[in-house]
Amino acid sequence: MTEPPPPRGRAPEPTGAPLRVALRVSRARRAARAGDVDGALRVLDEPEDPACAEHPDVLDLRARLHAQRGALDEAAACWRRVLARRPDDPAARAGLARVARLTGRGPRAVLGRHRARTAAVLALSTVAAALAVGGTLLTGSDPGRETPVAAPTEPDRDDGRGDGAPGPTAESDASDAASEAAAEQAALARELARELAGQGLRVTAEGGAVEVAFTEVVFAEADRLTPGGAERLAALGAALAAHTGPDARVEILGHAAAVPGAPDSGGSVLALWRALVAARELSAAADRPLTDFTTGSADQRDAPFDDAALNRTVTVEITPSAA
Repeated sequence: MTEPPPPRGRAPEPTGAPLRVALRVSRARRAARAGDVDGALRVLDEPEDPACAEHPDVLDLRARLHAQRGALDEAAACWRRVLARRPDDPAARAGLARVARLTGRGPRAVLGRHRARTAAVLALSTVAAALAVGGTLLTGSDPGRETPVAAPTEPDRDDGRGDGAPGPTAESDASDAASEAAAEQAALARELARELAGQGLRVTAEGGAVEVAFTEVVFAEADRLTPGGAERLAALGAALAAHTGPDARVEILGHAAAVPGAPDSGGSVLALWRALVAARELSAAADRPLTDFTTGSADQRDAPFDDAALNRTVTVEITPSAA
């Protein structure tokens, strides 16, 4: 089955405020990582800002969430809407190609479904363990990375041995492979945590990822770095350059000290700005493109410290890659 080409005309890309788009995507990711896919979709569908709801970044995340639920038609529809605005978007094209393989017929389609199912099990076992922040489905929105989507499972079949006992299935093979991959990923994370440990940092390995928190005040006020915060970010960026490959995923979550009378959940624009500032510092120190870093606002309830000054900070989550 060949996926129909996207519309030839390019629809104008919505001009919703970038910060509002980023904040909505961040909130939806956090809900998804907590296992609340339906809640994540509700966040993306909030009616207050229609321009945000039709932004390609929002549509792409909505497509990935639908794909994760097995709603492939809805996923494909969202990716087509992305291509109507960004005809060359690699993530949308990859997503549509994957949907076509999963829903096609013939030997090539069967092979594609088996590979997609195996990839989905691997992704869920490693990513869910890695993202204690709530685990999704996705760790970021790297537009160049194809995200595996879950295919409908198939019943066990007799392997033809004639003894009536079911033979090995693709699902059991994938489960074994997933266990090995999760163990390897966890070992990579523990090793990276040892390499990143340093003064002023709290480094922990959780599942297949490493979380770095700063035990010194990072921002003096608003999004202005303290000298010590700038120094710690530069040191971490240099360590990332030395100990991680280009395929490692790095997500930066900004935090803000709780303010009386302010909302206690949902993230904040200030926290997102802090994440963007930290991403700029890490990008320069690691000599990696800024687009290699995913940024977002942490929920106020997820402050890393009890001290308000220390919560003027960011946390950095790194998922190392074996490749």
